[in-house]
Amino acid sequence: MTFLQPGYLLLAFVVIVPWIRRSSTKTHAAIRSLALLWLVLALARPALLQDASEDAVHVVIHEAEQAEWVRARSWQGRVALESEGSLSEALENALRKIPAGDRGSITLIGAGASADRHWGEAVRACQERGLPIHALAASAERPSARVLSLTETQPLRVGQSATMQVNVLGMTPGTEVRLIDERDARVLATGTVTGDDSRAQVPLTFEPEQSGFLTLRVECGESSLRKTVGVEDPLRALYLGARWQEGEQSLQRLLGNGVHLEKGRVPLPELSGVDLVVIDDLPASQLVETDQERLRAEVRDHGLGLFVSGGMAAFGPGGYEQTPLAKSLPVEFMQKEEKRDPSTALAVIIDTSGSMGGERVQLAKEVARLAIRRLLPHDKVGIVEFYGTKQWAAPLQSAANAIDIQRALNRLDAGGGTVIMPAIEEAYYALLNVQTRYKHVLVLTDGGVEAGEFEPLLRKMAAKGMNVSTVLVGGNAHSEFLVNLANWGKGHFYSASNRFSIPEILLKQPSTSKIPAYRPGIHVVDGRGAAGWWGEVPRASLPPLAGYVETRPREGAEVLLETQANKHPVLATWKDGLGRVTALMTEPVGKGTAPWESWENYGQWLGRVMARTAREERRPFHYEVTRRRHEVWVRATRRMPSATEPQATKLVGTERIPIQFTKRSPEVHTARLVVAPDEELRVLAGQEPALPLVSNKHEDSVSPAHQDPDKFLDLSLLAEETGGQFRKWEPALAFVPAAGGQGDAYDILRLWNLCLLLALLTYLADIVYRRWPTRERS
Repeated sequence: MTFLQPGYLLLAFVVIVPWIRRSSTKTHAAIRSLALLWLVLALARPALLQDASEDAVHVVIHEAEQAEWVRARSWQGRVALESEGSLSEALENALRKIPAGDRGSITLIGAGASADRHWGEAVRACQERGLPIHALAASAERPSARVLSLTETQPLRVGQSATMQVNVLGMTPGTEVRLIDERDARVLATGTVTGDDSRAQVPLTFEPEQSGFLTLRVECGESSLRKTVGVEDPLRALYLGARWQEGEQSLQRLLGNGVHLEKGRVPLPELSGVDLVVIDDLPASQLVETDQERLRAEVRDHGLGLFVSGGMAAFGPGGYEQTPLAKSLPVEFMQKEEKRDPSTALAVIIDTSGSMGGERVQLAKEVARLAIRRLLPHDKVGIVEFYGTKQWAAPLQSAANAIDIQRALNRLDAGGGTVIMPAIEEAYYALLNVQTRYKHVLVLTDGGVEAGEFEPLLRKMAAKGMNVSTVLVGGNAHSEFLVNLANWGKGHFYSASNRFSIPEILLKQPSTSKIPAYRPGIHVVDGRGAAGWWGEVPRASLPPLAGYVETRPREGAEVLLETQANKHPVLATWKDGLGRVTALMTEPVGKGTAPWESWENYGQWLGRVMARTAREERRPFHYEVTRRRHEVWVRATRRMPSATEPQATKLVGTERIPIQFTKRSPEVHTARLVVAPDEELRVLAGQEPALPLVSNKHEDSVSPAHQDPDKFLDLSLLAEETGGQFRKWEPALAFVPAAGGQGDAYDILRLWNLCLLLALLTYLADIVYRRWPTRERS
């Protein structure tokens, strides 16, 4: 019993009012109090709740083993359903047995095994309707040894290694697993079960030979599983390279059938139908900037793959520095420079005539010492003195002989006439036979020399690459004669008036030169990077390189190969916008990789690198197929803004039936096909070469022979989420399900009308009592 308006019970104190009036008798007061009490109860609206569970519908889902136990139950409203493998279908049928708005319950008896996992919608419907699912967990039989699943780890493509993952349960370690092509019963790959766990994963690797549809069968012990997969055409790669003769053919033989190389041309053709562009040792001069910009835009905006490789004609040596393509590469160019001091031959002509006596000859010696001190051991120097005649104070020799040269200078002394022409001629003939970068004649005199035909001689010396500079020694500030000598000899004029103004003689200008970035020689390399770049290829088997271009990785780049000594990247990759760019700092086929010719895994590994670099999807739409019982949905998602309408055909034998798509949004189109659950559906999506898609028989369900106990429905969680009970089932179990639903949990018997009637009757009794004659009143 309950009250719908319990607040009115607070008025119950009014029942004492009739007792306050002393004129009333006890009987009269009791009648009036009772009338007031019935009135207060009527205002509080009492109701009697009665359990209405006997009207609910109780649906029991059971297996064949529990049929007898279910028939023995005497629940009112019981409906029995025997599960035929699919719990989701059984739950949906049970929901249909309970009318909308009615109360009921579902009792599930079993281990939770199901042919599919589509029970989510039915469970949500039970939660929304408030219907509990009671779970009676029966013990599951020990599963037999079986193949659970066969799945591909990546899309299959002609000529590329494909790995099929086989999951097995309960197999003895050492049991052989075979992958068989059902067309000709040929064994494609074998493996063995390893480990002590009851579960095992066995990878089977093979190389598809042709595109289209391939039906595989995996066998392990007495269990087998069949599956059809789609095999895509080889990668389409545009090859740009001209330095190595027949480089395209050599690279094609190395890669095999996994990559189809097409000879490229400049200007570049349309790139939308290409998966990968390979630039192989191509100088930047042969790839104009407009084509480089197109390549970069196609990579960043449309996901094109770019593989750049080479040696002497690629990267920095190939002239790609400061080009648009360089911005997309995962490496930066390193151009080192070395400072060079070119060799110089210096002939010092010192005037030792009488006019140079005293301080002047000493000043000339000091100027000569400072000039000679600037020379390096690979330079040459000689000293000629003139004093009416000429002679070599020190013959032309290596500047490393500093002691001998200084002794020759110290022996010089002033005395004699001033005849300079023979001294200059002597220096000229001496320098003719010297092989140095610069040749210089330095004349030190006080300017008091003879007149002569100096200009023809000095101009001839300048034409032979000899420079003549002059130094005016002493107090004179200027000498027109010495200035002319310097001008004719394309040298410089200097003045040394005293030991405090000794000039700095410029004999040569040091220069810098670029060191070639290509590093020939034997270089040991180490493999790095994620396992996906290597697959089954052992990294320890890497042979050394015979040459590479020195670079450094950019921030964010992944280095896959590097030299062991200097840690220079040899192979690096990164994402650039929607696409990927990979750089190999040597020739794929050429001098740099000559030691790799004997590496048996080279072609397989290089093909794997190119496949991971290539465009993920070159088609305007991305296609996928999903199955739900008798429905197969083909979904096309737009990838390129220029794409118009998706195209696909259903393959029935050799006939192609067009599939009609419905536009669901600006980016998504779908098509619904009705097929039997045991029918295999093959679809060719997109333009040629079309993408093969398969929906296998019973793809969304699993037969009892391949069911995984770990994927059974969790019965305890099911009962908890729906408000049901969880019990262990046994033949002697006594169980009565509780009902639920959106309707009233109880039937309501309204009592407030009865209370009003009783209040009215009591009030009438009060009137009768007051009007009834009594003895006292008589």
